[in-house]
Amino acid sequence: MKKLLMAGVGAICLSFAAIAEAAPSLSMRVFEDNVLAFTSLPTATGTLLTNGTTPNFQFASTSFGSPAVASPSFITSGTEISSGDFTGTHTIRLEFTQTGLDSSTAGGLAALLGSSFTANFLVKGEFVDTLTLSTFVSANNIAYDQATLLATRTYTNGPTQDSGLITTGVPLPNATFSETVVISATFIGGGAGLQNSAQIVRVPEPASMMLLGTALLGLGLVRRARRQA
Repeated sequence: MKKLLMAGVGAICLSFAAIAEAAPSLSMRVFEDNVLAFTSLPTATGTLLTNGTTPNFQFASTSFGSPAVASPSFITSGTEISSGDFTGTHTIRLEFTQTGLDSSTAGGLAALLGSSFTANFLVKGEFVDTLTLSTFVSANNIAYDQATLLATRTYTNGPTQDSGLITTGVPLPNATFSETVVISATFIGGGAGLQNSAQIVRVPEPASMMLLGTALLGLGLVRRARRQA
């Protein structure tokens, strides 16, 4: 009996461990001129708030993933970057990643994901050479993996710019997968600032939308028939 009890406890512990390992996790890291300057601790709360400095920049960001938003959504909202007092050219790259996502929530082998980007040059936009926003997925659930590009946009100046929804089909054959957002900004002077956002969402395939529409139409006809009766 004691052996059976211990075996049962062990099985329960293994189950909880498997659940913990499978839980989606958020983290981010920052590079300046391709040198790692900052790494956040991973979190499974679905919300990641970060701020910090590199030798020539200040940054602040808020990210949302599962379970704070419905899987497989991944949002980096209102990321702000400002350059310090320098001359010459420096590049800062922020990488956000969400691992442990259930591929079935994205459509599995028929995954259809949408990306959208916004960019706003706040002050001294002439000192921002380029801002590039990109989204990636990893069918192998690798953090920060940039093997499969979903979408990318590069901005050079101007007021708020919006990419609209960019739809990309990508098969996800494995049970779990990861998503990564990369923000790369090159500055040619100090005292400049910008703000940007990027997100990944699931886009329902036409067949599902048609099925949903048919179901809603059927419900409407049933209600109409009942009223007439």
